[in-house]
Amino acid sequence: MRPRVKLTNATLISIKSDLEDKVEQVLYATFAEDNESGKKGEALFTTKIMEVNGLEYRTFGADFYTLDAEPKEFDVSVFEFNLMHECMYSPEELLEFRDMLPASY
Repeated sequence: MRPRVKLTNATLISIKSDLEDKVEQVLYATFAEDNESGKKGEALFTTKIMEVNGLEYRTFGADFYTLDAEPKEFDVSVFEFNLMHECMYSPEELLEFRDMLPASY
């Protein structure tokens, strides 16, 4: 079993698709401490959330994360998520220019 990675400032991102009924969820957060995956304060997008147990999250890649608080929630389209992930935008950064984005892709 892999060690649990501690995260802070977490946001649970729900990715809504017009093509599928199910909604994928991932976490956007920062590392709470240095570890083999990253340095304290660096941003992270997890893979798809597979299981939640309180503040512990298991992802598709069998990684385990422990949050320091309940995550905020944020809904995005597939296009918005891809933009966020590619450019490493935080949810707050996406909100700043969301009105300028195309309505759909």
